Amino acid sequence: MERERPVQGFGERDGALRRSGFHPTMVSIGRRPADRAFPDGAFFCGVREGGPVGEEAFLQRFNQGLFHIEHSRLPDAVASFRAAVALRPEHPVPWFLLGVTLRTAGRAKEAVAALHAALRLRPEHPDTLFHLASTHLELLRPDRALRALRRLIALRPDQTGAAFALGGTLMALDDPEEAERAFRLAALLQPDDASVNNNVGAAVMAQRRPGAALGHFRRAIRLAPAWPEHHKNLGTAQLMRGELEEGLREYEWRTGQAVWPWNRAFPGKPVWDGGPLAGLTILVHYEQGLGDSAQFVRYFPRLKAMGARTVFECQPVLKRLLATAPGIDSLVARGEPLPDFDCSLSLMSLPYRCRTRADTIPQDIPYLWADPERVAFWRERVLGRPRPGELRVGIQWRADGDDRSIPLECFEPLSRIPGARLFSLQRVAGLDELERLGGRFGIVDPPGRRAGAEGFLDTAALAEGMDLVVACDSVVGHVAGALGKPVFLALPWLGDWRWMNHPDRTPWYPSHRLFRMARRNDWHGVMARVAEAVAEEVRRVRS
Repeated sequence: MERERPVQGFGERDGALRRSGFHPTMVSIGRRPADRAFPDGAFFCGVREGGPVGEEAFLQRFNQGLFHIEHSRLPDAVASFRAAVALRPEHPVPWFLLGVTLRTAGRAKEAVAALHAALRLRPEHPDTLFHLASTHLELLRPDRALRALRRLIALRPDQTGAAFALGGTLMALDDPEEAERAFRLAALLQPDDASVNNNVGAAVMAQRRPGAALGHFRRAIRLAPAWPEHHKNLGTAQLMRGELEEGLREYEWRTGQAVWPWNRAFPGKPVWDGGPLAGLTILVHYEQGLGDSAQFVRYFPRLKAMGARTVFECQPVLKRLLATAPGIDSLVARGEPLPDFDCSLSLMSLPYRCRTRADTIPQDIPYLWADPERVAFWRERVLGRPRPGELRVGIQWRADGDDRSIPLECFEPLSRIPGARLFSLQRVAGLDELERLGGRFGIVDPPGRRAGAEGFLDTAALAEGMDLVVACDSVVGHVAGALGKPVFLALPWLGDWRWMNHPDRTPWYPSHRLFRMARRNDWHGVMARVAEAVAEEVRRVRS
């Protein structure tokens, strides 16, 4: 599933924040005027002809470096500047230009060393601090970038781009409160910069205040109305507030982003605009994660009711499980030949094209079914007959995203509940934690589960045999919800838009109970509340 957190990098070539683990999908990359190598000619002071022996050779190497930069010959420029610093190691300018050239050439580790040398010789030089921070971000070192940027802000708080860069770095370090302050400073300096206003909203929303973020995103849209990221950010904030009609409309802008890997192009085939479908064949192709497919496949009966013939191109690992979903005439795994069709649509656009409101979300649940033979197999092999007063709890802790994953150690309170028997529904990732803690927690790990598409049939069959599923926000929770099983879903501090703003329930899955994180990064607190609720379920079973 796509995770929605907004932040923006601060250089035209600076994708460092997006590569540093911060959610990429709400990033809007703009041209930052501060990212420049030669401001105002200031770096050339002190580089003059004349002087001691060797100065002529130094000037020759130095000017050669500038000539190579002008003609985009970066390797030659690096060689010239290295020769210059060998001749004059006490001069900060060639060190700085060597660092900037190395950074531009993609040699970030070498650039850091050169920029540090320049900074030692000129400790309070703003552009050296800026490029050093930028390079640390490219190396996924936001903590080191933070030190350089704080020094830069202290020296020159009004330097173009510095506050913006500081805000982005603080977002990468998961400190949105401080990031908001930095972005607000940037907005004071650049009030008409759409990217700055967008990022004020990003920092506010990361504090779980989507309503307060709306105005900032709207201002960004007024300043740059054609910029897709700002519209999508607004839509995400609206969806988090439960404003489905408005939010889904703005969320459609996501497909216009410069980088959106789920877009598909079918020349000669129009994208369905929500119009009549009677007698037409529509191809719906998957978008984003496995959980998204499990959640939104519920819309195919709506298309059938409109008179369409439906084709769904799904992820290969889900093909066997999704074959049980109603309303799909032809199910094709990605990479298999597609049948002919008249129009197409991305799966995540179905809620918008079907004009979904909170009270019209399809709730014909279950809409997925476990394979009866696999259910019987796992009942006989692992589950056995229910013991009197026992609650069989399937657990899953590792998601495709660290922010949504729960350390298995946080499940210890569940393991101490008398009458609760824990079964692992985890596949592939997270099994190292199970090997380390499973025995101590008494977790049953069903042996012999298969890989790939067959593995999801096993997961569904095991979930079907549970009295309750406790899961992080990942595909297992969606599959269990689509089966109609009770699910206790543990959410991170900034939950995904689909869980909206309901305290503990969701219209997408009436059998779900949501447990939202009360304090940032406090999984222990979330799971303590889950354990209390599980204990209550055991008491109910035994009463």
